[in-house]
Amino acid sequence: MSDTLVKLLIRFGGWWEKNNEKWVYTSNEPGHRVKVLPTIQHSVLLSCVQSKCGIDPSYGITKLSYLYNGQVFELNSDQTVYSYLAFAASVNRPATIFVSVHYPVVQQNQGSTSGGVPEIEDEGAEDEEDGDEEEESEEDDDAYCFEENDYDAEVDENHVLHLPGVDSDEEVVPETQPETQPESPPITSYAGRNDFFARPPLLPDVDSEPIVEEEHVPYARSRAISEADVFQTKQEMILALSLKFIEESFQFKVKRSSKTRYEAICIYDTHCQWRMTAVSVGSTGMFVVRSINDNHTCSRTQLHSSHRQANRRVLGHIIVPQLRDSSRTLRGKDIVTDIKRNLKVNISYWQAWRAKAAALCMINGSPAESFNRLPGYFYNLELHNPGTITRIRTDSERRFTMCFAAFGTSIRTFQRNLRPVVVIDGAHLKGRYLGTMFLAVGMDANNRCVPISFGVGRSENNETWTWFLSMFKECVGDIEGMVFISDRAPSIKYAIETVFPNSHHALCCRHLMMNVKARDKRVKHQKKMFWKTCRAYTAETFERRMLCLRAAIPDGASVLDELGPDKWSNAYFPGKRYNILTSNHAESVNAMSRFARKLPIVGLFDYFRESQQEWFSERRKVAGKKWNGGSFSKWNGVLAKIPEQIVKRRKIKSANWTVREIGYGRFEVIDLKRNPTVDFYNSKCECMKWQLSGLPCSHGIAVANYVRLPDCNHLAEEYFKTIKLQSTYAEVIQPAGPPETWVVPSDYRLMTVKPPLIKPKGPGRWGDHNRIPSVGEDRTTPRCSRCQEYGHTRNLCTANIPSQVRREQASGMQENLNTQQSYRHETFDLNVDANIDLNF
Repeated sequence: MSDTLVKLLIRFGGWWEKNNEKWVYTSNEPGHRVKVLPTIQHSVLLSCVQSKCGIDPSYGITKLSYLYNGQVFELNSDQTVYSYLAFAASVNRPATIFVSVHYPVVQQNQGSTSGGVPEIEDEGAEDEEDGDEEEESEEDDDAYCFEENDYDAEVDENHVLHLPGVDSDEEVVPETQPETQPESPPITSYAGRNDFFARPPLLPDVDSEPIVEEEHVPYARSRAISEADVFQTKQEMILALSLKFIEESFQFKVKRSSKTRYEAICIYDTHCQWRMTAVSVGSTGMFVVRSINDNHTCSRTQLHSSHRQANRRVLGHIIVPQLRDSSRTLRGKDIVTDIKRNLKVNISYWQAWRAKAAALCMINGSPAESFNRLPGYFYNLELHNPGTITRIRTDSERRFTMCFAAFGTSIRTFQRNLRPVVVIDGAHLKGRYLGTMFLAVGMDANNRCVPISFGVGRSENNETWTWFLSMFKECVGDIEGMVFISDRAPSIKYAIETVFPNSHHALCCRHLMMNVKARDKRVKHQKKMFWKTCRAYTAETFERRMLCLRAAIPDGASVLDELGPDKWSNAYFPGKRYNILTSNHAESVNAMSRFARKLPIVGLFDYFRESQQEWFSERRKVAGKKWNGGSFSKWNGVLAKIPEQIVKRRKIKSANWTVREIGYGRFEVIDLKRNPTVDFYNSKCECMKWQLSGLPCSHGIAVANYVRLPDCNHLAEEYFKTIKLQSTYAEVIQPAGPPETWVVPSDYRLMTVKPPLIKPKGPGRWGDHNRIPSVGEDRTTPRCSRCQEYGHTRNLCTANIPSQVRREQASGMQENLNTQQSYRHETFDLNVDANIDLNF
């Protein structure tokens, strides 16, 4: 029955404003979420809404309405309700209903209603022109529906149901209520506006269970406390009591608290009769409520600058549902605003931050304790994912130094299905324990990133990168022709030369362009020339473009010459990088994990496990399929989608070229530029595109057409074929499970991993030398006045100065001293004539 329910968002307690001739509903109160049957009657829906919003039916007239094209329409009958819900169910998105209460008129000759509540126009008074100007739109449903994530956390005050033809971003909601109420919008009828609402279908029979509560709530709610309630611990009881008092806007204080008894009273004990007494249940640690008087006789009008129960633990428990998604960020001021709006409690900025820290500990555990849980987590990953390799490295005191993890699924798919090109990069951790995250990424047939291994270390240096690549070599082996792509970090270069001496190391052209730009500002206008030089396939084309680049940006070109073209250019690179010129794949994973890098170390690795698990599952469903308008259909191509598009463009380019046979599988292709020779049997062409990209070039496709081959897709390498793409995501990645279900051997239980030591920052402020320099800014290297070497000052100099040098310096200083003394003697030992008047 749950599949037929319609989601509703009930808005109440707001006001209407007119914005660009359209009405906008504004409210500072959160809405109520319910699910209803599409066959619910108007009277049943109205009574349930009144009960949900706490409206007394005898106090005024309750009316339901919805917003359409800036106009307000009333839901006043079974047919209007049924038509509106039928439309909402057809688009499968939550619908919004606005609730207004019209109070009795107090003065004569005044027909205004309360605070901005729209008036009801007579249905028969609708103009004929208005009935004809709005027609049912035929746009796609996605143009006016909610997003999926808009209905997950808290209620967004901008959300209204936009019917066909209406823009979804036309309303601007102010943060505070205006001092003066705007004019009230007329609530018009639906008749004549469009055919769907003018002629709704007949109402079928109504089920006896019309409304079901929505299971998701934006905040943790309290439980009702009554006599004989049992709590597992004393802290659980105090937490439930605190949540109850925060939601009810009361405060309590502890009269007595011990291991066996707990008594709480209202803070206004002389004016209020609220009491609660709980006692322990033997030695079990559980507490049971012995007696409770849940009736407050004090007033809620008392003012307090803060709430006694709004401590970090209680507030952290409240915001836990908001922090479950590690890809989202919740700032301190957002917590302050949300707590004030939803719970009517004022908290400070630092209270919000402490509450966030407590909530993160509830979700992910303590950052320090997470290091001790790491061996058990890695063991269960290996247990649930065969072939997974994990390593933990500690020092002599059992303190964490480095760790490494590679899923067996990723290892096997790289060895069997991916090109031997690995992008490696590092990113800084942002949690309590700082460090560096190491990453190795491969690419599938459609150039989507496939993470292979992850690592965490204290810093990025020769030792850490060497250890990480050693573990990577243990996983995948020493593959012939392997290519690593990274930035210009010297530690990466050292590690690759040490661990993979037979591999090739290419530099990221994107990072290289930024370095060249820092040296020569003119590269900003010469980016296209730079990238053309990097992509050149032949040495002749490279030299011609490099000559133009030297003339345009001489300072930047000198940087490229110092590195050597074999490190960054396609033409001179000794390996085969398959046109992968940048490390963007690793940078994308780093950007995706920018929030996860704040988590404890177990949470960080589990985030990557969860991401890869989701990627493999989603890509497995669409591998070998193509998107046709609104659905997927089977992909019958030999090549994957992206490689086939490249081959298709090359095929069109070579359609009018002339082919002349030379013999023994060699052909000359007349393309009116170079007229290269193609060795068709060996998949080679003088343009070098076929050899360096792995896909047939335009000249090879022209030869395939000349020899009347039915298809040229088989000329591409196996890495680009659809069967390889399907095999890439054929396996699955299993989770390690919750910690309470982990299987931990006895030797792992005895293993202790302590957190690394946090280096203190020292007293005082940080100097300006710790700031990040701007692009193009050169740092000044200090020079020692004692040994004349660069990199340190005299106070930190440890060089041994030869005695002869010291004697020479000492003798030179003595000669200077004697000269100065002689000068002083000659200057002041003067014979002054007594007859000279010295008074000028």
